[in-house]
Amino acid sequence: MNLRTLILSFVVAALGMPLSLPSAKAAGAQPPPIVPLAEISPADEGKTLTVEGTVVGTENFASGFKLHINDASAQVVVLIWESDWDHIYDSYHINVGAVVRVTGKVDVYRGQIEIVPKWGSDLKVLKWAKRNWRKYALGGMNGNDHNAVVWVEGWIADITPASDGAYLLIYDQTGAQKVHLYDVVARRIPRREQLWIGQRVSIVGRVRARRRVGIEIVPALPHDVYVAAGDAGAGGDSK
Repeated sequence: MNLRTLILSFVVAALGMPLSLPSAKAAGAQPPPIVPLAEISPADEGKTLTVEGTVVGTENFASGFKLHINDASAQVVVLIWESDWDHIYDSYHINVGAVVRVTGKVDVYRGQIEIVPKWGSDLKVLKWAKRNWRKYALGGMNGNDHNAVVWVEGWIADITPASDGAYLLIYDQTGAQKVHLYDVVARRIPRREQLWIGQRVSIVGRVRARRRVGIEIVPALPHDVYVAAGDAGAGGDSK
């Protein structure tokens, strides 16, 4: 027994109180258990659980973002409200291939189980995404590319406001395509103030090919749009 403990025992004895020293386990809070995704069912709606998984898909909606995560046992959706997305540390590294840990409340929407974190800090990036996208020439895309995730580079030829965001017309040496920026994405693009005609951009997005509107490239997350710093001009170098 060291001197500090000995003195403390005399003080406690004088006060007539039992001596109770903190254990090593009590010194630090225990992390919450990781729940396998396959064990979560609609009966768990309303419960707060912690899960881990690899991001296998991304999308956005009017008020936020959705990550589809898989832990090899099942797949669920992590729904992140836009105000919470802004408080995720390392959100730049969230994309397909990233591994994340999320603590959130279980919700069920149209039969799909969703995990909804209360705060942005309730989502941690355990492994960064590797951006291994296939690069496409803008002029070589067609209706057969519908639903494909593509990486394109080019220059902005036109910017058109839309009720739900904006359209960019981008071109390279092979042709041009429209990029649909939904407002929830557009407001969060790094260096968005440099999105002007003639600016060079690099974009990852999902192809939508429809008869009425033709081909659109739709980025899912803000960091799917990269604005080249101080690089404006004409030309193109897609292969």
